[in-house]
Amino acid sequence: MRNFKKKVSALVLTTMFATMQISMAAVDTGLGVGNGGAVINNITGGFVNGATGVNSATLNFDGNAHVNWNTLNVNANETLNFNAVNGANGITVLNTVNQGMSNIYGQINANAGIGNLIISNPNGVLFDGAKFTTAGDAMITTQKAAMNAVTGAVTFDASVPTNYTPNGSDYVVKMVNSDFSVGGELNVIAPTMNVVKSTFTAKNGAGDVKFTTTNGQDYFVTNENCTTCTNKKYTETQSMRMEAVKVDGNVYITSDKGVVKFVNGGEIKGDLNVQSDGSVALNYVNNGNKLHVTGDVDAKANGTMMYARAMDVDGDLNMTNGGGFLEVNDVNVVKNMNLKTTNESQNPQGYKHFVHVNGVTNVGGDANIDAYNNIHIGNYEVTDKIYRDDTKTKFYYDGKLLDGEFNVGNNLTAKTTSGHITKTVNVNVGNNVSLDANATSDGNRLYGGNILSDPDTVLTAKTYQFESDGYIGALKGFQDPRPQYSSTTYTTDQAVINTMEDYTYSAGAEIPQAHDYFTIGGGTITKLNTPKNVNGNDVKVYIKSTKDLVLNGADANEINLTAPKSKITITGDVTANNINVGPETDYLKLDFKGRNFTTNYTNIRDEKVVTIRPDEEITYDLADGGYNQPTLKPGEDTTYLIGPDREVPPPPPSRDDPKAPNDDNVRVKNWVPEDPTSPLVNTPVAFAADLDDEEEAGVRKNVDGSVTVVRAYPMTGDRQQ
Repeated sequence: MRNFKKKVSALVLTTMFATMQISMAAVDTGLGVGNGGAVINNITGGFVNGATGVNSATLNFDGNAHVNWNTLNVNANETLNFNAVNGANGITVLNTVNQGMSNIYGQINANAGIGNLIISNPNGVLFDGAKFTTAGDAMITTQKAAMNAVTGAVTFDASVPTNYTPNGSDYVVKMVNSDFSVGGELNVIAPTMNVVKSTFTAKNGAGDVKFTTTNGQDYFVTNENCTTCTNKKYTETQSMRMEAVKVDGNVYITSDKGVVKFVNGGEIKGDLNVQSDGSVALNYVNNGNKLHVTGDVDAKANGTMMYARAMDVDGDLNMTNGGGFLEVNDVNVVKNMNLKTTNESQNPQGYKHFVHVNGVTNVGGDANIDAYNNIHIGNYEVTDKIYRDDTKTKFYYDGKLLDGEFNVGNNLTAKTTSGHITKTVNVNVGNNVSLDANATSDGNRLYGGNILSDPDTVLTAKTYQFESDGYIGALKGFQDPRPQYSSTTYTTDQAVINTMEDYTYSAGAEIPQAHDYFTIGGGTITKLNTPKNVNGNDVKVYIKSTKDLVLNGADANEINLTAPKSKITITGDVTANNINVGPETDYLKLDFKGRNFTTNYTNIRDEKVVTIRPDEEITYDLADGGYNQPTLKPGEDTTYLIGPDREVPPPPPSRDDPKAPNDDNVRVKNWVPEDPTSPLVNTPVAFAADLDDEEEAGVRKNVDGSVTVVRAYPMTGDRQQ
């Protein structure tokens, strides 16, 4: 082993130790042969001595020191050691490199006495298959660095550009298939960086790994201000790319421009915090590989796009984008999810500030979505444009809706400032749903403000709150209204996509040919608020429930409700011009306290519309349609208009009724007991010409062995609700 040390007199030695400025001649460590070498130009500070051996070099320090390298490279089978000796502790060793990128294929180690190991190379740094281990903090930077000769303090000059000019998709700092183990905090600072299949451990999992891109504007291509460009286009280059990275500790990423992109999964055992003036794409391209974060994810950006795809987050997911759209796709969040677009800046492409929730996405707690423009729960694909006029200036988008599902364990809150809220996948919410869509005007027309869906998907929750500036309901396909294109029909998918893409406002009255019901899965609507009239159009609401529905809070114009084979109860603080209840509904109950709306209920039996005035109490007149019986099949549900006191069953058909049964037929009808809280019961009813005089338990026995019910009584068999 060859030793090298300072060569100075004893007097000078004492003086230089006192001032921490010890110099030595240039030394070739013997590392990096054939790869640029590793040659020390000089060392100032607390350098004691060094030694080179076979495939290794060791530098020993007993104080803060600045090692200036002409070149610094380590081959795959080589090791560079930085050691604190003579009891030194917490010292800083700064390494600056003058020429060429540092190519580290082997090992770099620093022992416990070195509190901070810094490698500064404005020419760039490559770690490929390397191992980097320090007992204290570490920093890898392309910023120009200097050390104070007296105090040992290190300063960085971020305004000085790096000497390295990347070509194409190249990066200034690259970390490939390498392992970094740091006893404290690791900082990586460069204009651009690419981290591929590398692992990081900070402070045994309790520390931080920080990536910061600076001077990134030197490497981004933009021609949005180009006066000679025929096709102006804005390109955001990736400032940071993280591929299949594994980190044991918290990750902090700060980027001044460009795209911060995670690809092909990875694992972060801690929190992930991303702050960027550009775009953020978390697991944007994943090839089926998940990005797993065991802590919280906090991402804030001001770029054209923000993505979170194929992610598992064990904590909260918080994402805010001020410059464009935001999408989460196939994401599982254990706690809460908060998504927001703010319209902080306009992107050159003109992308709106909308929020997409795509794929199969699950949230264990609350989901809060606040979008400046549209909110779309579901996804679609635009495949073409269908021109609607001969000048080809107006067109429809052609495309299709995509499958997915959104599940929220507790509450879902969604609000737009200037856009629609649209669902095109099934949404399941454990507790309450609150949807609030607001419209805006550019002086010519309104944009946004509707709560929409395709008719085939369901929103399920316990309670619902709907508030919009316009139509609430579903969209469906329609025929082109122009006579010359009357044979052209647009699908439901096209209707939804074009409303989303064009932000078309609707009160509901102007699209009677394309309206349908917004479907919910039963429960209670506590708020259903819309304006009465917009630009001369009455605002309409269409809601269908697949199970029993209670409406106990509304302030709207026209409300259309239906609940096939289920019950609707309208009670509480409900205000409307009119409420229409569809004929499929099996059971309707109205609260008569302070009612100010007209109710139109379609009679199932003869499809006659029964109009109930606000001050009118329901009476049961079979001829007037007060009792609806859609069929006479055994077991078929009947329909009641419920009066102010209790349900009153109709009388049985007389013998003169042509629909009356034969003596040997038995039917099942729904009867309601005196106690309105008791369940409905099924009671067989029989009819016969000859009756026995004997009465027993409310049943008269007939001579042919049949019975006739005199009064209803609970049966021991199944009960029908």
